[in-house]
Amino acid sequence: TKIATSMSQIREAFKEFMCCVCTCLQLPLIWSLDDLQWSDEASLELLKDVLSNKEPNNMLFIGAYRSNEVNEDHSFHQFMNEIEKARGEDATEDKRPVSRMNVCDLSPDDIGEFIADTLGKDSPSEVATLTEVVFKKTIGNIFFVKQALEELVRKNALFYDMILFSWQYNVSKVQLDNYLSDDVIDLIKSKINGLPTEVKMLVVIMSFIPNNADLSTIRTLLEGEGVDGTKVEKLISVAIENVLILHLAETGNYAFVHDKIREASYGIIPEGKLRDELLVRISNALFDMASADKAKSEWALFVSADHLNSVAPELVPRIKLARLNLRVAKMNLAKGATLGANANLNYGLTCLIHSGEKWKEYEFTLTLLNELIESEFNVGKYELAFAHVQDVLEHATSLDDKFTAYLYKVKTFAEGEDRDYHKGVIVGLEICQIYGIKIPSSPKRTDLMKENIKMETALRKQPLTVLSKLPPTEESTVFRLLKEVQYYAVLEGNKDLTALMTKRAIRLSLQKKILSKDMVSILATHTRLLGQDITKAKLANAYGNAAEKASEVFREDKGLYSEVQVVLHGCVYPLLRPHRESMEPTIDAHRSLLNAGKIDFGIGSGIGYAHMWLCAGLPLNSPLLKPKFLLYEEAAVRLQRPTFLLSFSSLRQLVLNLQKSPPNPTVLKGDAFDEESVLSTLEGNSLSMSRRDTSTLRLFLALLFWDEECMVKMLGILSEFAKPDIIAGRTYNRLFVIGLAGFEMGRKNKDKSLIELASTCLDYFKTLTKLGSLSATPIYHLMKAVSRPSKSNYDEAISFCHETRLVHFEAMACERCGMLLKQEKRVDAANEYIIKAYWGYTDWGATSKANSMIETYPFLKEATRCYQTAQSDGSSTNMRVANYIGKK
Repeated sequence: TKIATSMSQIREAFKEFMCCVCTCLQLPLIWSLDDLQWSDEASLELLKDVLSNKEPNNMLFIGAYRSNEVNEDHSFHQFMNEIEKARGEDATEDKRPVSRMNVCDLSPDDIGEFIADTLGKDSPSEVATLTEVVFKKTIGNIFFVKQALEELVRKNALFYDMILFSWQYNVSKVQLDNYLSDDVIDLIKSKINGLPTEVKMLVVIMSFIPNNADLSTIRTLLEGEGVDGTKVEKLISVAIENVLILHLAETGNYAFVHDKIREASYGIIPEGKLRDELLVRISNALFDMASADKAKSEWALFVSADHLNSVAPELVPRIKLARLNLRVAKMNLAKGATLGANANLNYGLTCLIHSGEKWKEYEFTLTLLNELIESEFNVGKYELAFAHVQDVLEHATSLDDKFTAYLYKVKTFAEGEDRDYHKGVIVGLEICQIYGIKIPSSPKRTDLMKENIKMETALRKQPLTVLSKLPPTEESTVFRLLKEVQYYAVLEGNKDLTALMTKRAIRLSLQKKILSKDMVSILATHTRLLGQDITKAKLANAYGNAAEKASEVFREDKGLYSEVQVVLHGCVYPLLRPHRESMEPTIDAHRSLLNAGKIDFGIGSGIGYAHMWLCAGLPLNSPLLKPKFLLYEEAAVRLQRPTFLLSFSSLRQLVLNLQKSPPNPTVLKGDAFDEESVLSTLEGNSLSMSRRDTSTLRLFLALLFWDEECMVKMLGILSEFAKPDIIAGRTYNRLFVIGLAGFEMGRKNKDKSLIELASTCLDYFKTLTKLGSLSATPIYHLMKAVSRPSKSNYDEAISFCHETRLVHFEAMACERCGMLLKQEKRVDAANEYIIKAYWGYTDWGATSKANSMIETYPFLKEATRCYQTAQSDGSSTNMRVANYIGKK
């Protein structure tokens, strides 16, 4: 939503701002906030974004809160736990990123010294009796001590002797004890009640305004209580002299000296009719103020709603209060306070029901219930959301008015507690039929053929990109419904239904002569699905081009545009184009997607980027690589996506294994990642998918460091995953290592099942090569060389890898060819290929691999470079590959 987008943008911008400030400072930034126990949820989310981030690393944050007001269920307690969890992994014996410090009250001796110094006494023993009584009443809280002393002065139990020129008290301990209340609030109330009536009214009025108040606001509210406006500044001066309020020079506003003074002022007028009537007058004045002054509108309306929600129902018209709560709920949503908005909407509905105007005030009732349906769904109250859905469907008078209810009826089935995607699809299709769109839930081949013919007829022999020439529209009722049902069909695995719905949506868009954002999303979703079937790679590119052109029409919607870019460059384009071409668009989309609240897409773009880096053979020692990995890891931690975090940290560990020299380079255990401990915390599908990804990385390492036992073990795990997944780069890396290791181990162990497994992977790249894939062709020739080893096959693979700048695959091909020639006793030729491989791994940045080659082949210590690898000569031509594909 636009609301979620704005809050995500604010959080991202604030985090970047803090990082920028801290980077520019030579000394650490010290940032302190007090009274955090009163923080709202949006503020805590903002703080969590910054404090969970490992950058900036030169900032000290000091947060103070009252532990007696924060229990285990308090939002701030949960906030602290999340920060400690996020930063706890950085803890060492000498470094504690997060520390808690209890600030205790003062001891009796400290209080004695304070009182003695305050009263000008030489020794605390001179005020021992006074100290004992004051400490008993205040438990060492210094603010309470000062209030107690002031109370004793007001009651003349503590006085300044004008003859002796010193402070004195001449009453017993028991009498002193009787002078002081057990509750400091009573002490402050006593002080306030001793002030002039109009000054007392001033502090009472201010206590009902939760934030600081400026002079004009105070004057307006006091005038509403019959106080002469010209006297307000003098009344404020009296309150300041009595240390009740203070003037904030930086803002010009006025605030209470301490929140206990606010609490005492708030209690001057007890609960009941008088207080309720006062709150109504204050709220009405604030409401009028909000209408006249936009700068004060938000906080004034918030305060007005809170007060009116608390008073006796007969004092405020219910329908008026319902409207106010709806208005404030929308303001809460704009600030990211979803729970606050939900509370306002529910109270607004209660007021509407009590007013007797529900559904009599048709437009208002519909608007309120539609907002409440979405709110209840977003906070996980699915049953309540569904109840409101039924209410709207029963009383709304048109299909347009019922649309939100119908939409969330589908979402409640598909995304509610049961997560029944099939039910969501069935219900969604039934609703589509209500809106005049009949689609079978299990399309037959004839259904697909008929729909395709109708779509082609509507296109009139024009390409799919013609959609981008249609007039754009924000109205998207039917397309929004189709988009949701199509999405659940994808999750359900119903590819035929997804295809049919996409073609129907295209036809409707052409018939209606409009292009909506939801139509763009439908194209992108179908493109991503097509990308998993390599036989449809060209078709996927056609749909991808259409989605890209259509998204450019709505370029101002950065979230939508970036989503399409990630789908195209992460799932489709790399199937036929070099991975390098898709890397920049993929990483550029990251921030826009997070700002738009599309968290999974935003972080998922990082997985695609990391695998493309590996596919493209870019330098492992690049200064750009580690910061980007850490950027994505930090986002995964901050946004609570543990499986994404696992992907990034395991890839970073792969790089570390290739750069350093761990005891066992084929085990993912080190500074970035510990496979065994991390996987032990997972279960179900998360465990299965995570083991798939870590096993792929380990198999890659096993091939490089030639660990046959590890290869056989990893192939056993990966045998069920020799098929494409949604991310093209990840698919390439997995099928490549399965294919190479499968051929090598299958041939050595005479295991036909491994040969068959590897042949499946080879066929994948062979098919793409026939389709003209620049990214698959070098891999296909390398795998073909491993499947049928010969110097000529390896030379061809080396040539293709060199010209496409795949330095790591070029090095692997050289090494495998060298090993083959050694078996054939062609030592000199073998050594030449071994040397080429050594420099290839060196240029790639795989220092650990290069060092292991020196141990295996000592002559490499004296080897000089007589061969330029793809990385070292900076070759950028793909001409030979293109010519080869052209001949094919």
